[in-house]
Amino acid sequence: MRLKKYAEQYNKAKRQCNILSNLRLAALLAIIFGIILFYFEYRIFGILFSICTFVTFVILIVQHEKVKKRKELALSLSRINQQAVNRINGKWVEFKDNGEEYMNQKHQYSVDLDIFGQASVFQWINNTFSFFGRKFLKNTLTEPEKDIIKIKERQAAINELAGKLDWRQHFLADGSATENRMNNPESLFKWAENENHLFRRPWLVWGIRFLSLTTLVSLLVTFLIDIGFFYITVILLLTQLILFMIGLRSYLNANKFTDLQKDEILTYQKLLTKIEKENFESKYLSELKSSLIDSNGHYASKQINELSFIVDMMSFKYSPLIYFLLNVIFLLDYHCMIDLEKWKKKSGNSVRTWLTVIGKFEEISSLTTIRYDNPNWCSPQLTNSKQNLSAKNMGHPLLVSNACVGNDLNIRSSGNILLITGSNMSGKSTLLRTVGLNLVLAYIGAPVCANDFKCSVMDIYTSMRVSDNLEKKISSFYAELLRIKTIIQAANKNNSIFFLLDEIFKGTNSKDRHIGAAAVIRKLSKMGAVGLVSTHDLELGELEIEKDIDVENYHFSERYLNNQIVFDYKLHSGVSKTTNAIYLMKMVGIDEL
Repeated sequence: MRLKKYAEQYNKAKRQCNILSNLRLAALLAIIFGIILFYFEYRIFGILFSICTFVTFVILIVQHEKVKKRKELALSLSRINQQAVNRINGKWVEFKDNGEEYMNQKHQYSVDLDIFGQASVFQWINNTFSFFGRKFLKNTLTEPEKDIIKIKERQAAINELAGKLDWRQHFLADGSATENRMNNPESLFKWAENENHLFRRPWLVWGIRFLSLTTLVSLLVTFLIDIGFFYITVILLLTQLILFMIGLRSYLNANKFTDLQKDEILTYQKLLTKIEKENFESKYLSELKSSLIDSNGHYASKQINELSFIVDMMSFKYSPLIYFLLNVIFLLDYHCMIDLEKWKKKSGNSVRTWLTVIGKFEEISSLTTIRYDNPNWCSPQLTNSKQNLSAKNMGHPLLVSNACVGNDLNIRSSGNILLITGSNMSGKSTLLRTVGLNLVLAYIGAPVCANDFKCSVMDIYTSMRVSDNLEKKISSFYAELLRIKTIIQAANKNNSIFFLLDEIFKGTNSKDRHIGAAAVIRKLSKMGAVGLVSTHDLELGELEIEKDIDVENYHFSERYLNNQIVFDYKLHSGVSKTTNAIYLMKMVGIDEL
């Protein structure tokens, strides 16, 4: 419905733009016709006609700009809603921005859990439009919050923002308006925080103001009262012309930067105004909003609006004649530079804070997508208990709903390890990623794909997609050893460790694999770490009977129907009793010898 609504608004505005363009042309022709009437002795009628048509022409220009902005807004909102529909329909894997450059093989879980890259969490939820917003979303996904109170504050913020769909979409539409929105704003911060001491000197400030005022008064006296002031006026104008030439380089250098930032500054002004005008009840959003008011009670939108006005005044250089006259008569450049430095002194150090707040709203808005698109997902309960996780009907967040099979899971105490066995393609690896991804979502304040979800705060470590490194001459087996070493070291420093090990030590022979895997599981359990281990080694199931460790066996199974393998992807207790490797070989044409 929303997509249709904004598409209709766009088409209506487009038609109005065409009509207003034609009317503007007609008004312009009418002005010319009035001038012709004046030329052919119809002076009074020609003047009146020209004035009326000129006023009409100006009104049409103003109206045309308003309609043009409505058209652009409707088009942007239409695109945003189309993207939302595509996300719900599972076409989000076609979105261009997947955060691939953030992939880091050394990160403790992001590669294994598909946080970045094709078909990733980032590609699924990313609604950021600025460098800071994108950076904050990346940081949130890789460095989740560990303070339960702060996580709950984020949950409240996400739930509140989910109910402000119109606000979120207009915020995104305004933020996406500029082409350079993804540029690093560090140069803007440096410019805003840098001082030009010359234009802050009191003697220069008052001298320029006195000189320009004296010149203006002299001009008025010369033309309106006494021509005798002519020579004084000429001297004053020449003085200002010389000053204009002296300060031109400094002005042009400043203007070159502000001209590049002009559209971004206008966009920031719109975004800050939207934040300031909206009422927020959650603590997280309210505190973000309150940080836009400085110690003197000045609102960020008002301060950046002042900057926008100064930048507009500096744009008179695009009309050379007007620009020259304004400088010779008023010393416009100097006044702009003085006002700019005055603004920097008052507000320059706040720019970083303003853009940080905008970026934080982008990040939370992206996470809100999960809540809005999945109203049946639950808000996880964070507990202070040591290392626990219980979930009912938990599914993989990135799978289309009709392809997602839910499972119950329970890790009850410190040192509890679930050993997952099962045939090829039965769902072992998917279960591990399901658990890991839902934990990440829980820690960033987002809802999780489950009917009920309770967990303590733990550091997540994974070893699932370990590969060799030819450049460093590291085999996949040794790379896995290094990864597991990292997990053991982390468990040694911190008891709140949750790990996911997929097909442990698959890169070596069966005897060594069994001995090594058993040793790792024993060590991690005794160190108090909790997690899941998937394996094809059914003999590891015997670890469950050892008294000094806490291991539980679970498995996935399959059945055969009409010469086909059928998986139910449901988790069952105990060790797997089936294998399917030989059958799969036959299916692809490899006969058993």
